[in-house]
Amino acid sequence: MAAVKLPISKSIANRLLLLQAIHGDSLMRVSSDMPDDVIVLHDALQKIRDVYGVPGSLPSDGECPVDSRIEQDGVGLTLHLKNCGTALRFLQVHLEKCYPDAPVELTGEPRLMERAGKPTTQTTSARILHGEDIPVAPDESPYITMSRRIKELYETTSLPSGEGSGLGIESDWSAAAFWYEYVAIHGGELLLEGLKRDSLQGDKMVAQIYNRYFGVITSYFPEGVKISKSSVPVRDQVVAIDFENIPDLYPAIALTCERLKLTLQATGTSRLRFKESNRLRSVRMHEVNNDHRMAMALMASGAYPLPLPKGKGEEMQRIIAKSYPQFVENIYQITAESRRSADGQPTVKANVRTLLVSHITPRRGINDDNLGKKHALSKLIHAVSTEYVWLHDDDIEWPSAAQKANLTFPVGKENLDLVILPLRMESSFQGGEDGSSPSLLEKLQIAEYAAIQELTMQSAKKAQACMCSGANLIVKREVWLACEPDLHPEIPSGDDMFLLEAAKRRGYKIGVIDEPDYTAVVRPVTSWRAFLHQRMRWAGKAPKYTDKDIIRCGALVAAANILQILCPLIILIKFPIEYSLIKKREPRTPWYVALLLEIFYPIYMLVAFFGGLLRTKQW
Repeated sequence: MAAVKLPISKSIANRLLLLQAIHGDSLMRVSSDMPDDVIVLHDALQKIRDVYGVPGSLPSDGECPVDSRIEQDGVGLTLHLKNCGTALRFLQVHLEKCYPDAPVELTGEPRLMERAGKPTTQTTSARILHGEDIPVAPDESPYITMSRRIKELYETTSLPSGEGSGLGIESDWSAAAFWYEYVAIHGGELLLEGLKRDSLQGDKMVAQIYNRYFGVITSYFPEGVKISKSSVPVRDQVVAIDFENIPDLYPAIALTCERLKLTLQATGTSRLRFKESNRLRSVRMHEVNNDHRMAMALMASGAYPLPLPKGKGEEMQRIIAKSYPQFVENIYQITAESRRSADGQPTVKANVRTLLVSHITPRRGINDDNLGKKHALSKLIHAVSTEYVWLHDDDIEWPSAAQKANLTFPVGKENLDLVILPLRMESSFQGGEDGSSPSLLEKLQIAEYAAIQELTMQSAKKAQACMCSGANLIVKREVWLACEPDLHPEIPSGDDMFLLEAAKRRGYKIGVIDEPDYTAVVRPVTSWRAFLHQRMRWAGKAPKYTDKDIIRCGALVAAANILQILCPLIILIKFPIEYSLIKKREPRTPWYVALLLEIFYPIYMLVAFFGGLLRTKQW
């Protein structure tokens, strides 16, 4: 079991630093392995003390005057606080209370200054630490409760003071969230050092959340906590969480839900727009946006191949240092150990194949002779010497497994000749408080795609494969070459379906890997014209199909939809069946979207079918 040394809690460390500054005690020592936010606050407090002196003892009214040197010192002090919101708000209150006449300017990165005027729980915490009598609210934030408790402990000498380096401070539960995310998605077990069951931190809730919704078990030991993925499947498909008091957990939880195909019903998210980035948008778009928690959540989710290229790695290290300087090094070590462990496990085939990802678009790359996708694909596969070829369309979001240096098949899949892999359709706009949301057309496509994918996966698992997609497909090179004569070069589309037919006819082993790491994300088209054009292209190759499973599936779908047109009441039978298929792949799909799809599908299916028959040559 791998062990991870977590950083100290910056919430506790920063409150301790402010109390030391208020009381005129020596500030604890800081070191480069501490969160950057702690170092920023420490250095700012020390500079204020160096220039304007040490505040006097804290009186009962909460005001802490300094000596008369402030009035005589006309030299101003500018403190650059990087992107540290805690330092900004703590210092705003500290200067107001202890150095009211000191000419100190607080500045930082543009994003920090955008947030400068918004009072938060950090402002309230700073006032409590300075001695203000703020009544306890029934729904008080855990961060404010933490401040009250730390102040009480500090003033009763139960917390370290003076020259201590902070080694007695407990580890950070907020940082632990990204390891819970990692284990929930990738499995395994980890020892997270320095965490406490009776922690002062509100983010210790992460243990309960991941146990309930994601099957991650937490075991407590004197040296920390052990987390491991349970073998018992999680039953909840909807993850309902109020993030009002745990906003820092949102990136990890949201991306865990996305990877595990669970619906997140998030409330209390208004503050997320004002963090280091607009985290609602950042999660939706998979963007880091100079946000340390987004960077860690994306790396833990598998969104990036690890290790990162040098330049990207240095950029992520700079961003993440704000709260967890060792994270990049830690996750490199853990992923490397996981790969070594997997190679030695009997549950994983340890036969590594070379991975090849193709970029094929009509107008660039290998298709420089402008003869179309099939010709480009043929040139590519003839040119390489790898055992397997992993095909992707150029406009998809690649599966995380495809971004690794090597491909290792799970046990039972190692002898497959053609592997059908899952696709998930996702809009660029998944909804949020900024008002963006998918259009009705996009929602209909997402629901339709979910039903198609469920049918694709289930038929393949029953050895009756009737669909596959060249957007995400693994095939043995020798199999593709053997099937090449049957790929109908006269038809611009259909290389994937004709490949499936030819492979089945020749008796090759066809299977499916239906796992999150192998799932590619496709985007819906954004206009009705493009939508019908795409469906006509799909339908145009149907007369060339010869495989009995493909023909049977197509005939059944066509018959059901023609019956619905002739007898609309048939929808009462069809809708529950097809909605259940959609919900298995996209649990968040509203019933009314599925119902609209059910109503309109027979009409546009017939339009696409007959239109496709007339337009098989040009696309």
